[in-house]
Amino acid sequence: MSAYLNDVADREAPVPQFDDIQGLILRGYNFDYIRYLIFTIDANNIDGARELIGKLLPGSNSLLNITTAAPWPDDDKPPYCLNIGVTSFGLKLLLDKTDYTKVKNASFPLFSLYDGGAATNAGQVGDTDDSAPQKWWKRSGGWQLPADPKPDGSDLHIQLTIYTQSEGERNTCYDKLMGMIPVKNNVPALTLAFLKDSNPLLTGINYIHFGYKDSFSQPRLSKVPWNTKQQRLLKEGVSTIDDRPIVPPYQFVIQKKYTDDKGNLVPNYYAHPLILNGSFAAFRLLYQDVKAFNAFINKTPGVDPALVAAKMCGRWFDGTPLVVSPNGPNAGLKDFDYTNFNYIEPTTNQQGVRKNDSLGQLCPYASHIRRTNPRDDAAVVGNQNNPDGSLNYASTRRIMRRAGAYGPDYEPNEPDGIQRGLVGLFICANLQASSSLLCKAG
Repeated sequence: MSAYLNDVADREAPVPQFDDIQGLILRGYNFDYIRYLIFTIDANNIDGARELIGKLLPGSNSLLNITTAAPWPDDDKPPYCLNIGVTSFGLKLLLDKTDYTKVKNASFPLFSLYDGGAATNAGQVGDTDDSAPQKWWKRSGGWQLPADPKPDGSDLHIQLTIYTQSEGERNTCYDKLMGMIPVKNNVPALTLAFLKDSNPLLTGINYIHFGYKDSFSQPRLSKVPWNTKQQRLLKEGVSTIDDRPIVPPYQFVIQKKYTDDKGNLVPNYYAHPLILNGSFAAFRLLYQDVKAFNAFINKTPGVDPALVAAKMCGRWFDGTPLVVSPNGPNAGLKDFDYTNFNYIEPTTNQQGVRKNDSLGQLCPYASHIRRTNPRDDAAVVGNQNNPDGSLNYASTRRIMRRAGAYGPDYEPNEPDGIQRGLVGLFICANLQASSSLLCKAG
């Protein structure tokens, strides 16, 4: 077995400071009703924006507070979760130019992509032509301002996300949030620029518009209480152990540089104290043309469209991995069976055929899941071994994906142009190393 799969190889990473880290970075909330909001700050009332952020801080006893990664008492979910992000343009306003420059210079190269904004770096991640920045906001149907979006994104400053377990609770939290925004001379300190909801599809929870079941595989973090061995034991089922490799939290949370054993590489985070325990995230809207997708998978007569779709994704529509069951979905899989697999050397609890797929005959190299998480396959560019024997990509190029479906369910005879797809946050400690690389090559 590869060393990076060994449960006892829990790296000497520091325990995260849970109450100073936003919750969505270290855990999935599994709330079905989400609202993504982006605000612009009134340049004449920056103090009002600072006041709102102060109100939202944990412990302020305001109507709403930002959700931290602190464990939930008795593991009971709260009625809502709330998280915040600030663009480089927003941070320049909140700090002022001089202080922003100090933070940026002390945090290089973590600021290399963040500083210029997403529009500036669009070409690096393949956002060109029909996916170019000038088409991002208004076409999606979520733009709220009467004026057109600025080409460089400099009018987008603060991003807030509300997570709830019902549509009614989401609306209630949204109303509370909007009511918390300070007003000066009848002008709110923050004005809503963009809104997009994510709701469950009729197909079922965690399904996307193309018909796939989603949200199977996320990095398994060390040093977090909900990933301890005891909590990974299931009450029943064939597969009772999570075989996913351990990934240290510092791949997602900016932590102080620390002394580790010589066998493990530690990210060289030169970070200003302001951004310690923070993360970077790419907010993405991924449009899904279901009509075109269905036409493509049905294009070749005599070829099962479900097989074409599985070869594109690396999983059958129900989530069954191709390397586990290459000839069709396996209804007997449960729990970690959907994530317990490798491409070269099978994991301990891997179900199904348990074959070496170094030639990509079961799961193509170009499939979505094999490219975005190559696991133990060192033939994938960038996934060569580190000095400690771990695979570089699988250890250091992962992202936390917090995304869901937006838009109505697809109807076969509907008119063209209806907006639907995936919306969410793609989180990491180093945008250049993780999110950007995946977008360029995924």
